[in-house]
Amino acid sequence: MNDDNITNRLTEDDGSLTGDALLHAVRRDMLDLFKALNHKVEALDTRVEALDAKVEARLRDTTPMWEVVVSRLDNVIAEQQNHGRRLDAIEGEQRKQGAHLDVIEGEIRLLRSRNERMIGQLSHDVIDVRAAQHDLEGRLEKLEKTPA
Repeated sequence: MNDDNITNRLTEDDGSLTGDALLHAVRRDMLDLFKALNHKVEALDTRVEALDAKVEARLRDTTPMWEVVVSRLDNVIAEQQNHGRRLDAIEGEQRKQGAHLDVIEGEIRLLRSRNERMIGQLSHDVIDVRAAQHDLEGRLEKLEKTPA
Protein backbone atom coordinates (compact mmCIF):
# COMPACT_ATOMS: atom_id res chain seq x y z
CA MET A 1 0.00 0.00 0.00
CA ASN A 2 1.51 3.31 -0.97
CA ASP A 3 1.48 6.44 1.18
CA ASP A 4 -1.28 8.09 -0.89
CA ASN A 5 -3.65 5.20 -0.15
CA ILE A 6 -2.83 5.37 3.56
CA THR A 7 -3.56 9.12 3.63
CA ASN A 8 -6.78 8.68 1.65
CA ARG A 9 -7.93 5.86 3.92
CA LEU A 10 -7.32 7.98 6.99
CA THR A 11 -9.19 10.98 5.62
CA GLU A 12 -12.08 8.84 4.33
CA ASP A 13 -12.64 7.38 7.81
CA ASP A 14 -13.55 10.79 9.16
CA GLY A 15 -13.66 13.55 6.58
CA SER A 16 -14.00 16.17 9.31
CA LEU A 17 -10.43 15.60 10.56
CA THR A 18 -7.75 17.85 9.10
CA GLY A 19 -4.41 19.24 10.13
CA ASP A 20 -3.48 18.72 13.76
CA ALA A 21 -6.77 16.92 14.52
CA LEU A 22 -5.91 14.28 11.93
CA LEU A 23 -2.41 13.96 13.29
CA HIS A 24 -3.73 13.55 16.83
CA ALA A 25 -6.33 11.01 15.65
CA VAL A 26 -3.62 8.99 13.90
CA ARG A 27 -1.39 9.14 16.97
CA ARG A 28 -4.30 8.12 19.23
CA ASP A 29 -5.09 5.16 16.95
CA MET A 30 -1.44 4.11 16.97
CA LEU A 31 -1.31 4.36 20.77
CA ASP A 32 -4.48 2.26 21.01
CA LEU A 33 -2.87 -0.34 18.76
CA PHE A 34 0.29 -0.38 20.87
CA LYS A 35 -1.77 -0.70 24.06
CA ALA A 36 -3.71 -3.65 22.59
CA LEU A 37 -0.46 -5.34 21.56
CA ASN A 38 1.01 -4.74 25.01
CA HIS A 39 -2.09 -6.27 26.61
CA LYS A 40 -1.70 -9.39 24.44
CA VAL A 41 1.96 -9.69 25.38
CA GLU A 42 1.06 -9.43 29.06
CA ALA A 43 -1.57 -12.15 28.59
CA LEU A 44 1.05 -14.38 26.95
CA ASP A 45 3.47 -13.73 29.83
CA THR A 46 0.73 -14.71 32.29
CA ARG A 47 0.11 -17.93 30.38
CA VAL A 48 3.83 -18.74 30.32
CA GLU A 49 4.11 -18.07 34.05
CA ALA A 50 1.11 -20.36 34.64
CA LEU A 51 2.79 -23.08 32.58
CA ASP A 52 6.01 -22.64 34.55
CA ALA A 53 4.07 -22.98 37.81
CA LYS A 54 2.41 -26.20 36.60
CA VAL A 55 5.74 -27.67 35.57
CA GLU A 56 7.31 -26.88 38.92
CA ALA A 57 4.37 -28.41 40.79
CA ARG A 58 4.59 -31.59 38.76
CA LEU A 59 8.35 -31.82 39.27
CA ARG A 60 7.80 -31.89 43.02
CA ASP A 61 4.97 -34.45 42.78
CA THR A 62 6.42 -36.71 40.10
CA THR A 63 10.17 -36.99 40.46
CA PRO A 64 10.33 -40.29 38.47
CA MET A 65 8.89 -38.54 35.44
CA TRP A 66 11.96 -36.35 34.72
CA GLU A 67 11.96 -37.15 31.04
CA VAL A 68 8.35 -35.97 30.63
CA VAL A 69 9.04 -32.81 32.60
CA VAL A 70 12.17 -32.03 30.58
CA SER A 71 10.20 -32.53 27.40
CA ARG A 72 7.49 -30.17 28.61
CA LEU A 73 10.05 -27.60 29.66
CA ASP A 74 11.56 -27.82 26.20
CA ASN A 75 8.09 -27.08 24.80
CA VAL A 76 7.70 -24.09 27.13
CA ILE A 77 11.12 -22.79 26.08
CA ALA A 78 10.21 -23.27 22.43
CA GLU A 79 6.97 -21.35 23.01
CA GLN A 80 8.85 -18.56 24.77
CA GLN A 81 11.28 -18.35 21.87
CA ASN A 82 8.33 -18.27 19.49
CA HIS A 83 6.78 -15.47 21.54
CA GLY A 84 10.12 -13.68 21.48
CA ARG A 85 10.17 -13.88 17.69
CA ARG A 86 6.61 -12.59 17.61
CA LEU A 87 7.57 -9.71 19.89
CA ASP A 88 10.50 -8.91 17.63
CA ALA A 89 8.12 -8.89 14.66
CA ILE A 90 5.70 -6.63 16.55
CA GLU A 91 8.52 -4.24 17.44
CA GLY A 92 9.61 -4.20 13.79
CA GLU A 93 6.04 -3.43 12.74
CA GLN A 94 5.86 -0.66 15.34
CA ARG A 95 9.04 0.87 13.94
CA LYS A 96 7.62 0.61 10.42
CA GLN A 97 4.36 2.23 11.54
CA GLY A 98 6.37 4.95 13.25
CA ALA A 99 8.18 5.62 9.96
CA HIS A 100 4.82 5.75 8.15
CA LEU A 101 3.55 8.14 10.80
CA ASP A 102 6.59 10.36 10.28
CA VAL A 103 5.87 10.42 6.53
CA ILE A 104 2.22 11.27 7.17
CA GLU A 105 3.19 14.02 9.61
CA GLY A 106 5.51 15.50 6.97
CA GLU A 107 2.75 15.37 4.36
CA ILE A 108 0.32 17.03 6.76
CA ARG A 109 2.82 19.82 7.49
CA LEU A 110 3.34 20.41 3.77
CA LEU A 111 -0.40 20.41 3.10
CA ARG A 112 -1.00 22.78 6.00
CA SER A 113 1.64 25.19 4.72
CA ARG A 114 0.21 24.99 1.21
CA ASN A 115 -3.31 25.59 2.49
CA GLU A 116 -2.16 28.60 4.51
CA ARG A 117 -0.53 30.11 1.41
CA MET A 118 -3.64 29.42 -0.68
CA ILE A 119 -5.91 30.98 1.97
CA GLY A 120 -3.65 34.04 2.08
CA GLN A 121 -3.78 34.35 -1.69
CA LEU A 122 -7.56 33.82 -1.69
CA SER A 123 -7.98 36.52 0.97
CA HIS A 124 -5.90 38.90 -1.13
CA ASP A 125 -7.98 38.08 -4.23
CA VAL A 126 -11.25 38.64 -2.33
CA ILE A 127 -10.02 42.06 -1.19
CA ASP A 128 -9.06 42.95 -4.78
CA VAL A 129 -12.48 41.84 -6.07
CA ARG A 130 -14.26 43.84 -3.37
CA ALA A 131 -12.22 46.93 -4.20
CA ALA A 132 -12.98 46.53 -7.93
CA GLN A 133 -16.66 45.96 -7.13
CA HIS A 134 -16.74 49.09 -4.97
CA ASP A 135 -15.09 51.09 -7.75
CA LEU A 136 -17.52 49.69 -10.31
CA GLU A 137 -20.51 50.48 -8.10
CA GLY A 138 -19.24 54.06 -7.70
CA ARG A 139 -18.85 54.47 -11.45
CA LEU A 140 -22.31 52.96 -12.03
CA GLU A 141 -23.86 55.41 -9.57
CA LYS A 142 -22.20 58.30 -11.43
CA LEU A 143 -23.55 57.02 -14.72
CA GLU A 144 -27.04 56.61 -13.30
CA LYS A 145 -27.00 60.16 -11.86
CA THR A 146 -25.77 61.71 -15.10
CA PRO A 147 -28.73 62.81 -17.28
CA ALA A 148 -28.88 61.11 -20.63
